[in-house]
Amino acid sequence: MPRVLLLGLVVLVTLFGPSARADEPLFRAFDAAALDAPERRLVQAALAAAGDYHGALDGAWGAESAEALAAFAAREFDGPPLAVHVAALVLQLAEAVRADGWDFRYLPELGISLALPLARLGPPEPEEGGERRWSEDGRLTVLTHDFDAEAARRWHGAAIKANAEAAALVTERGAARLVTRGVLRDGRAFYTRSDSTGAGWATVLLVATPEDAGALGLAAASIGPGRPAPWDLPQGGHLAGLVAAAGAFLSGTDALPASLPDAVPDAWPTGAPAAAAPPSSTGTGFYLGAETVVTAEHVVAGCARVSLPDGRDFALLAADPDLDVALLRAPAPARHWLSLAEDELRLGQQVHAAGFPYYSIAGTSLNLTSGNVSALAGVDDDRRFFTFSAPVQPGNSGGPLVDSHGAVRGLVVARLSEEFIAEATGTLPQNVNYALGEGELERFLDGHGVSPAPGGLGGYDIAEGAPAAFGEAVVPIVCR
Repeated sequence: MPRVLLLGLVVLVTLFGPSARADEPLFRAFDAAALDAPERRLVQAALAAAGDYHGALDGAWGAESAEALAAFAAREFDGPPLAVHVAALVLQLAEAVRADGWDFRYLPELGISLALPLARLGPPEPEEGGERRWSEDGRLTVLTHDFDAEAARRWHGAAIKANAEAAALVTERGAARLVTRGVLRDGRAFYTRSDSTGAGWATVLLVATPEDAGALGLAAASIGPGRPAPWDLPQGGHLAGLVAAAGAFLSGTDALPASLPDAVPDAWPTGAPAAAAPPSSTGTGFYLGAETVVTAEHVVAGCARVSLPDGRDFALLAADPDLDVALLRAPAPARHWLSLAEDELRLGQQVHAAGFPYYSIAGTSLNLTSGNVSALAGVDDDRRFFTFSAPVQPGNSGGPLVDSHGAVRGLVVARLSEEFIAEATGTLPQNVNYALGEGELERFLDGHGVSPAPGGLGGYDIAEGAPAAFGEAVVPIVCR
């Protein structure tokens, strides 16, 4: 609700409180029993949008709903819950629905539904096994994924580690639901939930700045299995009467709309101007010289800006979509860079993938995972690439694959689609990933007049741990 409308209702309660207008239904103590289930569900949604309710939008009015309403009334009206407070909540939600295009979306691939502020969100960005949506102002992120049970548990374990405020951490662990809520190091709140669907775990992650805590709360409370129930204001009921009465007091007329829109346009907004757009994806890059950085071409494709997380921009010098490699010039010289391997790649040798999976969602630290060269060719026996088993996730793309001495063996470009293989064979692949070979990477650089600089990192035993300088040579890449 616009602050002026909320203040107007505060004045309304002050001037016409229960002692002065005890006969007026608006100023009587709120009685949840006077509402039917759809009306109570709408009040729960309004309380969630106000940041006070964290339960399900089920229309069942229990202790959690009552406590949330009491907290709202005490904060905004400095008193116990009255019927007028509920009218204020519904008017507040109605304004948010109109301004931000809130509506439910059913996600058939996950079998769940949730409410989203569609007018604020850009088009979904596909990710492996899911998709991501960003608000145009960068204040709200929505990520949806389909995990297996093990991946869901790892996901929530990573969320617990990402929490930066012990007092903010809330967890729920059940046989069919996992919930983790907390605060990231940059001050943004997050909520992630996984529901068992029988075939997998439908997972939603919401991340929001403090200004959008209410939006996160409403989206989180709205998550549920199957298609959503209607959430428009039932006409002719007790709640509609309260809302109309509050509107009449404020405007001197009954013309104030007393219902929520029952639909919003299906078209997605085109998004903010490119220069102001929030990150649409992240990946990894690594230095091969003081100002020479390489990454995967698909990490930077279609970006208006390619930058470090602090906003300093890279210059895109060259790209090859066929090889999935791009050459960047760094915004400032680096003190450390990696070196390319000089001997021949061997089947079965140990390799390590460095990168930033789910950057800022599961953390901002550099990740290093280990595996082996499982094939000396990629898809369709393409020997420009090779296959490796070190685990990678979205965000690892463009990162280096190094050997046990820290020399670059390849550039991480892809992972085998679990969904494709599952549909084709009925089985799930395990850590089948692809890298562009070091030889192809070097030929790409030579073709653009660039040679890896001498003096790169290498020659250490990575089994003893990577040196600190390694973390300076591998960086997150942000596409805006």
